[in-house]
Amino acid sequence: MRLSKTVADLMNEQVNHELNAAYIYLGMASYFDGEGLSGFASWFRGHALEEKDHAMKLYDFLVANNVKVILTALEAPSVEYASPEDAITKALRHEESVTDLIKKLFGAAMEAGEYTAQPLLHWFLAEQVEEEDVFSTRLEEVQAVADRFQLLMLDKQLGEEAAAAQPAVEEPA
Repeated sequence: MRLSKTVADLMNEQVNHELNAAYIYLGMASYFDGEGLSGFASWFRGHALEEKDHAMKLYDFLVANNVKVILTALEAPSVEYASPEDAITKALRHEESVTDLIKKLFGAAMEAGEYTAQPLLHWFLAEQVEEEDVFSTRLEEVQAVADRFQLLMLDKQLGEEAAAAQPAVEEPA
């Protein structure tokens, strides 16, 4: 193993946290689809894919350092929320907890002198600043909505953003 056991173990845990985040966001997408808010659902599906990509960044780093990746069972995510505001508040709180986990992992890497892990973890720290900002902004937008019409307008905007962020998919021949 080329990484300290502590850093390897924490990084393995983080792979699972990122996959869990993807599952949580997919559950939130299901909630929004059930509420007839397909733009929010698409936006959360996009975040689910992003979290999977984050897991794979860590996975690939572990493999490149001859560390076996250990996957654990994922708990079923909630698909029921009191309101769109409730779902987004919980998503923001989740991102804040992920930030704390990344900070802990970065601290362990520094303490262990794992200099090769630090650039990757710097990327994750910067990503968490962005994620918390995005979810905080979405929460403010939802809190500012006065009625269903405004919620539907925000839903449309999020659907357009999600569509613009999706890579083009070619139709099968």
